[in-house]
Amino acid sequence: MRVLDDAARAAVRSVIAAHQAQLTALPGYVAAEPGFPLVDGRFLREPAVIVLVDRKRPLTEVPVAERAPRQLGPYRVCVMQADPERQLAASADFEDTVNALAEAAVNLVYKPPAGKPIDKPYNVKQPFLCHVGPDAGWPVLRPFLEGTTRSLSVAMYDFNADHIAQVFIDLVREGGIEASLSWDDGMTKEEQVIRKKLRTLQQEADLTAWLVQCGKGRRFASAYHEKVAVRDGKAFWLSSGNWSKRSQPDIDPVGTPAQAKGMFSKGNREWHVICNDAVLSKVFEKYIQHDLAASAKEDADGAADAALNVAQKLRLPDVFVPLDHLLEQAVAFAGPVVPVEPARLPSVKTTVKVQPVLTPDNYLPHINALIDSAQTSLYLQFAYMTWSDADKDADFRALLRKIAQRSTEPDLDLRIILGSTSAAENIRKLVEAGCSQEVFRVQGSIHNKGIIVDGQTVLVSSTNWSGDGVLRNRDAGLIIHNEDVAQYYQQVFLDDWDSRARSRVDDDPPVTLASADAPTPPGMVRMSWGDYHG
Repeated sequence: MRVLDDAARAAVRSVIAAHQAQLTALPGYVAAEPGFPLVDGRFLREPAVIVLVDRKRPLTEVPVAERAPRQLGPYRVCVMQADPERQLAASADFEDTVNALAEAAVNLVYKPPAGKPIDKPYNVKQPFLCHVGPDAGWPVLRPFLEGTTRSLSVAMYDFNADHIAQVFIDLVREGGIEASLSWDDGMTKEEQVIRKKLRTLQQEADLTAWLVQCGKGRRFASAYHEKVAVRDGKAFWLSSGNWSKRSQPDIDPVGTPAQAKGMFSKGNREWHVICNDAVLSKVFEKYIQHDLAASAKEDADGAADAALNVAQKLRLPDVFVPLDHLLEQAVAFAGPVVPVEPARLPSVKTTVKVQPVLTPDNYLPHINALIDSAQTSLYLQFAYMTWSDADKDADFRALLRKIAQRSTEPDLDLRIILGSTSAAENIRKLVEAGCSQEVFRVQGSIHNKGIIVDGQTVLVSSTNWSGDGVLRNRDAGLIIHNEDVAQYYQQVFLDDWDSRARSRVDDDPPVTLASADAPTPPGMVRMSWGDYHG
């Protein structure tokens, strides 16, 4: 069985319904559904009853009376860890949060700038500064920021790194520049500290800053997720990573080789690029200023509170993470690694065709075309790919089915590296949709969202592969049609594939939701939702 089809799902659901009371009585029960069972690191292509629990324990620690049945009717029973999203959906304690998330895609009001300048190709004549994290993120971003002489326009999702905030504040206060910041409204505790500093800065210097409210009746569904900075209207930095401690750790593994050891414990795998092209820079700046103007108008009209002094409207719960899981990751990242140096590419003078992409404007059609264009190889590295059966996500689901179809083509070298967070859940859903499991590997500390096609074309972007990410949030990316540039990122991908990613799929760790006043259980660590999900 290549695909878990509707008939098989219906047959398993009927068995689940007949035994619902027995299943619901299991300790920690979250849900039961049809699926492919995970056995010894591989998904068996046979219909089974998947029982999701909030904290899966080794079978030897589960009393016989509390164990799930090994089989129901003709179907194997497979107990798996429910990831935090599934636990959240099933929890009565967070009903308001769940309802707000469910309604986030309703009545969105985003309107693009006139003429849609993002939706055409551009020719770039200057080389790109290609670099990756955690190898060389901040050591490249810092001089880019400090080189600002006139203006800086920034669109950012997560801005929690104090070392970046201090450089930004000093630059705006002392550099005499005109600065703009369009910022997602989902504030962490660290961001609230930085937000307070920037409120003060607004009284002292030329800083225009607004929060972008997301959700029902807003412009974007669940996140203003872009990571772009335009300098002096002539150059821009674009990345998969935020201005956060994990995406831009204050380390320099290239310049200080001793910092290379364990660098993945400090930072995520990210792809960054700096483009020196005035025309394309002004395109991205136009959209940032368009988003800022819309926030200012919403605030003035009373339609949204967009000022920096507004508290976060929706807070996702913290989670408890097993300390053993974190230690295992630390050990895995402790080995020697050779950091990748930044490179100005292409190495010879030429004109490079570039296609900018934005969600929700034009990302999906260009990514569909990019996937279709692959002839020999197709490499994808994403923090996650989440399957969705929702009607609103039909176009995203079609993209995932395209990947499933291409995964069975014998002449196409398709490889997908996914982040370790919820990897078993995500891969299971994709395998059930027809993906070959052979194309997947799992790697910790992945925050990237990149694609390489035939070693000739590369996408650097901030777009996560979820329904909201691909269709309804604000994200930015750059498709670069140049072999030198593509090969730079391809070598990084292949090194990850060979040296850090694993082919075996283990069940997800027993991460559980943490209510505000819950004490931390022994052997667990409390983490914010955002920190755990990267």
